[in-house]
Amino acid sequence: MNEWVRLIVSALLTLATTIPLVIKLVEYVKKTIKEKNWPEVVKIVMGYMERAEKMFEKGADRKEWVLAMVRASAELVKYELDMDAISSLIDELCDMSKIVNAPPSVG
Repeated sequence: MNEWVRLIVSALLTLATTIPLVIKLVEYVKKTIKEKNWPEVVKIVMGYMERAEKMFEKGADRKEWVLAMVRASAELVKYELDMDAISSLIDELCDMSKIVNAPPSVG
């Protein structure tokens, strides 16, 4: 009987140390998958931005619509996105577009 107690305690201790490791592994895999999919997320955002350009006059309205579409798309496929990161991405793409599409300076 005493040996059974030791076996059970040993098994419980093993589980207690293994479970946090498994949880960390799952978190790492999820993070890796998200980072791997980031280029695809950027393509989707750029596509929505292109459509918003034709639909709305104001930049704020465009951004609001793009964020809503990205959020809806992510929810549809149960993909968790950091919407603050998406908002920053939109701002960065707009800033870059202004530089790239700026009229040439006369000099």
